[in-house]
Amino acid sequence: MVTAIRNTPRSRPPKTRPVLTNRSFLLLWLAQLISQSAQNAILFTLLVIVTKLTKGATFTSILVLSFVIPSVVFGIFSGVVVDLWSKRLLLIYTNVARMLLAVCFLLARDHVGMLILISIFFATASQFFGTTDAVTVPSVVPKDQLMAANSMFSMAVTGSQLLGMIILAPILLPTVGEAWLFAIATAMFGISVICAVLMPPIREDDAAPDRSMPTFGELRNAAGDYMNTLRTLSKDAVSTLALIHYATGSSLVLLFAVLVPRYMQAILKISPDKAVTIFAPVGVGAILGLRALPMIAARFGKTRTVIIGMVGLSLSVIAIGAVDPIARLLKTTEDFNPFGNDRTGGLSILVLLTMAFAGPLGFAYALVNAPAQTVLHERAPAEMRGRVFAAQVVLANAVGILPLIAAGSIADIYGVSPVLFAIAAVMAAIAGFSIYFEVKWSKGDGRPPPELMNSPPP
Repeated sequence: MVTAIRNTPRSRPPKTRPVLTNRSFLLLWLAQLISQSAQNAILFTLLVIVTKLTKGATFTSILVLSFVIPSVVFGIFSGVVVDLWSKRLLLIYTNVARMLLAVCFLLARDHVGMLILISIFFATASQFFGTTDAVTVPSVVPKDQLMAANSMFSMAVTGSQLLGMIILAPILLPTVGEAWLFAIATAMFGISVICAVLMPPIREDDAAPDRSMPTFGELRNAAGDYMNTLRTLSKDAVSTLALIHYATGSSLVLLFAVLVPRYMQAILKISPDKAVTIFAPVGVGAILGLRALPMIAARFGKTRTVIIGMVGLSLSVIAIGAVDPIARLLKTTEDFNPFGNDRTGGLSILVLLTMAFAGPLGFAYALVNAPAQTVLHERAPAEMRGRVFAAQVVLANAVGILPLIAAGSIADIYGVSPVLFAIAAVMAAIAGFSIYFEVKWSKGDGRPPPELMNSPPP
């Protein structure tokens, strides 16, 4: 009788509380959403300023590299610092640093060289913030909410791109100008500082301010710790594949940051500051994808969900790259000339095609990073999560450096479409590689035991 009673609908376990009802996660999520919105608004503004003050995509590549290289250099140290020091204090100090650097951008907004120099320090602070923010997620939510938390985390990333690049920057730049945008971004970083201050200590192992800064010896061994982390990850094929997926998805975002201004000028014949409006469907698609992510992951599993996303990314990038050949073909016609006076809702055929392909691109991207990050969170030991996350960021940015250096110049010489087709080919190759291992694992051939990453490294 007891068993029968337990199986009645009334005795079912209560539903899991929404993850945003967790005060620590809510404050962490708000700090991320607000500060990253400010960061994206600043990044877009810098891209616009540099594009206006210089010619071509080469200086745009240099600007993006000024954000990427510090992530590689200091990412190695950020993992050690996050694992050994107070995460709450790091959230506070990194946002204070970015608030002060936003003021520096305001003062140096007419000097390309100074903007690039300040960007290096800004990217360094952002690297420490990003590592701390991501690593803190599994420390403030239970394991059964980790996928939901990472989905919200990714949604905040996407939402911050929408808020920063599609709302704040496009509205403020033509109305009140760059100075006010930097001032508002400064205030937003200040609000993020308040959110971090209001956070309670993150579990008993992060009772700030009792924990001291890592010693010089601990930081000196950061490179060795980083290599040890990569060796530990390499022993687990599932985590290694998740690391490759995360690095690929992150590199794609950086490459698009370089190529979009050039794409707007060379293909769509539109000013680069209109890019956020044209590519707004990317954000909409990403939000829809993140909403559907838990259902898709439950149906297919995390690895297969990422594979679906990689295939979708490849097809979407091919479609966007094909807009230029389509334009060349339509230009020879009289009725469908995309550069003629006829418009649909005030938009050319090329713009409409780009916006149509941008939505699926965002949806597919949403299926890549959050599941890959969840896999790493689940399989990494708690005491080395900072180093694991730093390793994935460092690897993603290190992999992207050469393409970033080359992409701008190649796009200037040969056009944007060949670069986009090359990106799509790489994505398709990684998807094929992933399918091979997923089929192999599904047959029980060589799949590593789930507990492999739960033991400390040798």
